[in-house]
Amino acid sequence: MADFTRLRSRTSDPAEADALLAASGGRFAFASEPDAGFVFDVDQIGDPSFSVGRYSIGGEWETSGEFDDLCIVNVVSGSYGWEIDGERGNGTRAPFLIRPGHDFACEAEGTVIVNVFLSPRALQDVARITYGDEDLAVVFDSPTPIGKRHSEYMLTAATVAAEYMESGTFRHPLVRASLFHTLSLAALQCFPLSADPQERRLTPAGQLDRFRRGVRFIEDHASLAITVADIVEAAGATAAQLDAAFRTHASTTAGGYLQRVRLAAAHTDLAVSDPATTDLAELAARWGFADLDRFSRRYLDAYGESPARTLAR
Repeated sequence: MADFTRLRSRTSDPAEADALLAASGGRFAFASEPDAGFVFDVDQIGDPSFSVGRYSIGGEWETSGEFDDLCIVNVVSGSYGWEIDGERGNGTRAPFLIRPGHDFACEAEGTVIVNVFLSPRALQDVARITYGDEDLAVVFDSPTPIGKRHSEYMLTAATVAAEYMESGTFRHPLVRASLFHTLSLAALQCFPLSADPQERRLTPAGQLDRFRRGVRFIEDHASLAITVADIVEAAGATAAQLDAAFRTHASTTAGGYLQRVRLAAAHTDLAVSDPATTDLAELAARWGFADLDRFSRRYLDAYGESPARTLAR
């Protein structure tokens, strides 16, 4: 049985749209004039840690309410004005954060939106492991990103997440774990936190020790749905400390090393697979590579030939 759920639905009734958002842990009240052309089309997929939803909402409409989870709203197109606790903003191609317990309302027209929902508890776990602070409380100071560059990064990450949902690669556990980690870090880096985590440097001996622990964990668990946060925890370091250790001793980051090991595993699988029954995209996704073109480029760089060539031998 799949450990994720998917919701696909379409309605022109604002009350039914309220009910569809309730399935996402939201309590909202949509409103639209009868002749305003309101249409609510949702495609959403997720697991207990996070979910990604793509909404196409036609016509003029407005709504207010809140979500149980943290919701990062990415308005891809259309007109969208929001208000949170009296602060107002234009959401079009400018991601913003809806936090539980904060008053939210918006007025919009003809929008395409990608929402990223993150469990506050799961996000806090990532933050504590990443920053090496067991007492860190994740509290965001503002609904808006720190700057333009952060805003663009968040929008790109959300767009990629929607592409994974639509392509079907979201169902692969390694892809899903990696996507959750990417979106969690994007949220932590893009929106201002009330407490600024502080990093400390390791001694050369401590750096080597963390590197060896990280390598051992990666090589033992690469086939499982581990993320950089898991490697950080196993190595007993912060994310910055671990990446510094891997750059020193392997000329890459911990995430890059994990990718190397999984690429090698995919290479081994290709060498013994039957060309007649093997789907390259499926094999790549099984090893955490959701995009076949990117996988093929990395494979070519590593092995001097395409995955298809290896498979055909």
